Amino acid sequence: MEIIGGWLQDVLLPGFSTLLIAAGLALVRHYVQQLKDDRLRQLLLELVQSAEQIYGPGNGEAKRLYVTERLKQKGYANVDRDAVEAMVYGLDGRAQPAGN
Repeated sequence: MEIIGGWLQDVLLPGFSTLLIAAGLALVRHYVQQLKDDRLRQLLLELVQSAEQIYGPGNGEAKRLYVTERLKQKGYANVDRDAVEAMVYGLDGRAQPAGN
């Protein structure tokens, strides 16, 4: 019985600890990615609102160019055009977020 207990302690405990650490790191990575996504959404909202104030009604291409250039300056060079368009639709009230 002592041999089995020693084996369990030597083999299973380190394996279980490794699984706990891996799960903890996955949770941290998920949380950090969620923070990045939230920051990008907030930045997109601010840039779209700013473009609307600067260029006014119409001028969609100029506003899109303004937003994409400002995103590049802030380090977001590969933001999907659909994300920008979705923010514009949300701002105009043409589309409502799910659950509202």
